[in-house]
Order: sequence, then C-alpha cells, then structure tokens
Amino acid sequence: MRNIALIIFLSLLTCTIAYGQINIQTLYTKEDKVTKELEKAYYARIVTIPEKKSNDTIVEEFYLSNNALKLQGKVTDIFATKFKGKKYELFENGNMKSEVMYSKHSQQIDTAFYYHENGRVKSILYFPYTINKKGKYKIEEPLYLAYIDSIGNMLLRNGNGYAVSDDSDKYSYEEGNYVNHKKEGEWKGHFNGKRYTFVETFTAGKLISGVTTDSLGQQTPYDSISAGKQPEYPGGIASLMRFIGLNYNFPSEALLSGINGVVEVEFVIDKSGEPRNFKIKSDLGYGTGEAALRVAKKMKKWEPGKQRGIPVNVSYILPIRLNTVSENRTNYSR
Repeated sequence: MRNIALIIFLSLLTCTIAYGQINIQTLYTKEDKVTKELEKAYYARIVTIPEKKSNDTIVEEFYLSNNALKLQGKVTDIFATKFKGKKYELFENGNMKSEVMYSKHSQQIDTAFYYHENGRVKSILYFPYTINKKGKYKIEEPLYLAYIDSIGNMLLRNGNGYAVSDDSDKYSYEEGNYVNHKKEGEWKGHFNGKRYTFVETFTAGKLISGVTTDSLGQQTPYDSISAGKQPEYPGGIASLMRFIGLNYNFPSEALLSGINGVVEVEFVIDKSGEPRNFKIKSDLGYGTGEAALRVAKKMKKWEPGKQRGIPVNVSYILPIRLNTVSENRTNYSR
C-alpha cells in the first residue's frame, strides 16, 4: 500500500486512507486542467482504490458549485483514464449527459446514449463488437442509430438523416447528413473555440475534400490524407526509442534496488513542433521519473500534429520501460 501511495502522490492533490482503501482527490478547472487553487476549480475527482485487487477501482467526479455528480464509472488505472463497464456523465443541472459502455480493455462497445441538457435523448450509437476464444475484442465502425433535436424531433433514424455533433461547451461542432450510417455530401462546423470554421465533402463516409477558414479569412484546403495527423518525431518512433535508450541515465539507486517497470512522461507538442510543459505522469521512484524528464527535455523538434489541415497543440505520453535484470538493461543506461 505504501508503494501505491508513493506513486500516486506525485500528481494528485490529496490522498487519504480509510476503511482499507485509498481515496485520491484532485481538483480540475473547467478546461480539465489540474489545479490546487479552490477558486479556480470547477469539479473534483475522487478515485477510490480498494485494498483487495479483486474489487474495482471507482472514479467519481462532482461539480463544486452544487456538489452534484458529474461522472461515475469503473477504471483500471489510478489516473481514471481507462474505463471498463458502464460510464455515466451528468450535466450540472443533474440531468444525464451520456451512458457509455467499455470493454475490459477500455474499448467502447455496445449501445451509447447521449442526451440534451434538458434531459431529452439526443443521439444513440451502436458499437458492434465480437469476442474471440482468447477473449480479444474486435471493434467495428460505430453505427449511428438515431438523432433527436432538443424539442423531440427525430432527424436521423437507423443511420439515415441529419445529425449534429458538438461538445457541451461548444468547443467543436459539426453537422451534416448520414446515408446508411455513413457521412454523405456537405458537412460544416467549427473547432478550437470557433477560431476555425470548415466545410467538408463526403462520399459513402470517405472524406473527399475540405477547407478550413481561420478568423482572418485565410483558407487551408485538405483531403483525407492531409486532414489530420499525429505529431511525429524525426525518423519516427523507432528513432525516438533509440534516442531514449542511448540517453536515459539509469539512477544508481534504482539499479541497486532492481527497479523494473514503466515510467511515463507527459508533455505537449505545440503548433510549431516544440515539446513543452513536461511532467511525470507515472513514476517508479528512486529518481527514475526525474531521469525520464531530463532525457525527454533533450528531444528534437517534432513534426506538429494537424486537425483539418491546421497545426494544433497535442498532448503526448512517452512511456519508458526500465529493466534492471534483462540483457537489454544497457539500452537504458550509460
């Protein structure tokens, strides 16, 4: 239990132990950023880790304005990012926002329900899946079953009709038509806080072309290849792993203690490709996390990620596997 507490202490606001379980409490802003300042906090997250491994780890979130439930579900990690089973989200007024099902591997499966803030059903999607004899899930493309506007008019039925997709704070928005569960014809919308608008053309769910317009009227055309991409390190992931292996300095105390496992460093690759805002996401102690930070800060400039042809900031988690007993140990030390 002490080892668990040591690992989670690095990134969490408070941690209490009671009745054979660990309760981790963290404050977040409306933009989902961790904060230690109560006046800036919008909601609180509580992760309850049971003492027995056979029991589930539970995550709950509460709005600070009225202490109303914001989210509830089961997770497989202490950072509450990998859900399993049913996950519920609610609006601040107490109405249901979404009901989503996850596999034990945190893959979205089965039927998902989304709601308008007034409590009416907004959309219904189905995520087809099969499970092979080894228990591995195969997830297929989701099917859009229904879309209903806020006054109860059904605009899409069984994958055919008109639909709107937006998040609760209107950070992104898109609207258009579906034919046989696939996007068809012209779609339009905005993203990045309405700083960019776009118009796209689809045929049988395939993006044919699109144009993004910024707040100054400058247009950026794109197609299915250039529309979106993840950041890329020079030479690819293999080059990044070689760099980490050659430059990670294994702390002597960690070597003597036989530390094995994965350290994770989280950072942002900005619009220009510069990595910044480094922090330890998962630590093994004995200086392993600090050593991971030092080597990550030595990385070269990346090729930035893009959204609809526009360079954007992208959060990235870099896992570094440490092994003090295998023959590969020298790949991580000098």
